[in-house]
Amino acid sequence: MISWIVASNNETILYTNLVASLDWNVDEIVVAWEAPSIAAAYNDGQSRAKYPIRCYIHHDVQVLDLPGLRSALLATVDESVGMVGVVGSRTPNLPWWDGDPLGGVFDQRIGAQDFGPGGECAVLDGLLLATVHDVEWDESIPGWHGYDFDACAQMTAQGLPNWCLDDGVRMVRHNTTGAFSPDQLDGWDDALARLRKKWGR
Repeated sequence: MISWIVASNNETILYTNLVASLDWNVDEIVVAWEAPSIAAAYNDGQSRAKYPIRCYIHHDVQVLDLPGLRSALLATVDESVGMVGVVGSRTPNLPWWDGDPLGGVFDQRIGAQDFGPGGECAVLDGLLLATVHDVEWDESIPGWHGYDFDACAQMTAQGLPNWCLDDGVRMVRHNTTGAFSPDQLDGWDDALARLRKKWGR
């Protein structure tokens, strides 16, 4: 079973996307409402999750193929792997799409982002991150950016490989309306400064 952990400040977005596309007869959803940052939300959600596989996911994600995604997560997420996601980079770049991308997702702003098969990677996009490990979600990283790089870097530092699933572009749709360019993202510069100080990037 999977605990789907999500930060939200908008019931309509949450219920028309994520909630509508999951099966509550099988899994649980843990919602952190109105958190001051995504790290704070995920620490709260992690503390309340019942199931060993915890999938941290955005409230504006629509799961297109739930059986396929669940099967992939159940087959991949275990003690030998760090973070598991659907799109990211083989190299530890900030942002990840400036690196060597792999995997895929359907993004409503630009359509299908399909970088081919998944595999071992350095960093994953935070729209979906799954693990069985406790994560030290770093609340010194402000706001809503950079937490995904930090979580993946923590796993790498512990000697655990991060892993990108195949077929993310067919399993997940990100119905975000946020800006795509980092220089248009509120709080990006502050998060980046903290990450560079912490990880030397």
